[in-house]
Amino acid sequence: MSEEPSPPDARDERFLRRARAARDAGDAVAEREAISRLLEPYWPWARSIAYGRIGGANDPKADAEEIAGDLLRRLARLLERKLDFDTSFRVVAFTNLSYAIKDYRRRSARNESTPVDPVDLSEVGAPRGAPGAEEMSDALEPYLSGLNERERELAHDRLVLDLSPSEIGERHGMKRGAVDTAMHRIFKKMRKNAPPGVRNRDYGTV
Repeated sequence: MSEEPSPPDARDERFLRRARAARDAGDAVAEREAISRLLEPYWPWARSIAYGRIGGANDPKADAEEIAGDLLRRLARLLERKLDFDTSFRVVAFTNLSYAIKDYRRRSARNESTPVDPVDLSEVGAPRGAPGAEEMSDALEPYLSGLNERERELAHDRLVLDLSPSEIGERHGMKRGAVDTAMHRIFKKMRKNAPPGVRNRDYGTV
């Protein structure tokens, strides 16, 4: 006997209808309530799937929870734009979960390298003309205006020391998800502080 899909498509569609009706009526409170109810079961659902897919992680429970949180943020942003889909919302959620897991693996790739003995590493010098840490700090100074001291430290660790989000988290007692959120806020401030000629260029990225 096959099990009923969880969360059921009928349940999702019921809350989507409520959200659509509330949006049409201009009832923001009812819309948020319907969307919250719609997304409620997807956090444990995503955590369970992610946990099974990220074997080898140092802390799979925390990382699976981070991925689940990322999924809910993605779905919430999507629902801000539209409430009608050509497929079931469960398929939409699964597709976004796959991308959330891919992004997690991309962010954590530096932590999956094979341990090596330092004596086996050849000494590699910096390319001629490459800026040093002090020069990098000076070049970034105009962009750091307006950041508080903690934000400046995080930006320095990421951009000058080239530490990964996990390494920054360990250094400052933060979870990697919190580091990602903080860096997103910091980069947004830095873009505002960029000289006009830099700020107005369009590189096709956000």
